[in-house]
Amino acid sequence: MDTAAWPTLTARNPVPSSWWYGVAPFPAVAVTTLLARFGSRTFVAVSSSSGEPNVAAGIASFVLAVASFWSGIFLALVVLGCLLADVRALGDGEEWSPSVAWVFAGVTHLGGAVFAPLLLVSVPALSYYLYRRHDRLGSG
Repeated sequence: MDTAAWPTLTARNPVPSSWWYGVAPFPAVAVTTLLARFGSRTFVAVSSSSGEPNVAAGIASFVLAVASFWSGIFLALVVLGCLLADVRALGDGEEWSPSVAWVFAGVTHLGGAVFAPLLLVSVPALSYYLYRRHDRLGSG
């Protein structure tokens, strides 16, 4: 068997990191944050309305708010973990060696799952991270 044609793993030809796949769904956190806000406002509006309260709408909006909130927290933790792993995996690359400071975008994104205005900082930052990663390393 001829092994001369096999690619070798060197510092110039590292195994590409696939951790960015966990960073890519970061916009879903913004969607879950909006759904949680909608559910909580609907719950308050239904439960504080005068007259006969609509119990089904109150329960549905409460479940929507809680499920969306915790889904957003979980997704933000996945994005943060995958971002940290991707930055560490690419740390010694010749094409691009991202700074550990990119992890602050992930921490801000986790905070944005709870405090929505932080998403105005984290979503563009993570978009730029993925753009720059693609620009420097290609699609892999």
